[in-house]
Amino acid sequence: MLLSLALSLAAILVLLLITEYLWRTEKLHVEVSRKIIHMGTGVIVAFWPHFLPWHVIQLLAIALLAVVLTSYKFKIFKSIHSVKRITRGEILYPLAIAACALLEPAPWVFTVAILHLALADGMAAIIGVHYGKKTQYNILSHGKSLAGSLAFFITSFLIFVAASFIVSENGLPAQYGWFIWAALILTLIENISWFGSDDITIPIATIVILTLLPS
Repeated sequence: MLLSLALSLAAILVLLLITEYLWRTEKLHVEVSRKIIHMGTGVIVAFWPHFLPWHVIQLLAIALLAVVLTSYKFKIFKSIHSVKRITRGEILYPLAIAACALLEPAPWVFTVAILHLALADGMAAIIGVHYGKKTQYNILSHGKSLAGSLAFFITSFLIFVAASFIVSENGLPAQYGWFIWAALILTLIENISWFGSDDITIPIATIVILTLLPS
């Protein structure tokens, strides 16, 4: 357990340092740098329940929040905090991990929920920034794009499909019609979650949806 924990934390630190360097040397757009950290950290965290107890994950989430707040105050990792739009997603991110861990779902449910936070939300932002300028729309002055929403939907659907192949018979059945509806619901929630609140609404909603999974 200790070795796996040390390796995962080292991987997160290396990811932060490399992304910060690339942002400072202007090789990465600020939104892309934020989402690389967002996605990379999330993929690592998603698998914590498979080798760490829940109370350790809860403590790690609190420690991650402390790191984010310290970085925000002293501008240590500017690649995370330099986005111009109003958002508190970087603060809600560790809170979402803590909230999911407090619910203590089945490990695979936690994994699917955090992968939505990491990959679906991350891909929506990256695709939206690069390809969504011509498909933009506003929801109560909150800018979104059809390209970003489509990226979220497709990534969400693929996460459910991948999970159905990986988890046991008592886990996620291969119900592709259900996956489409679940992905649509999560895409809608992502659209109406303002100021970075999707960082907490998406994983919690995913857990709720999976608890309602038809047998």
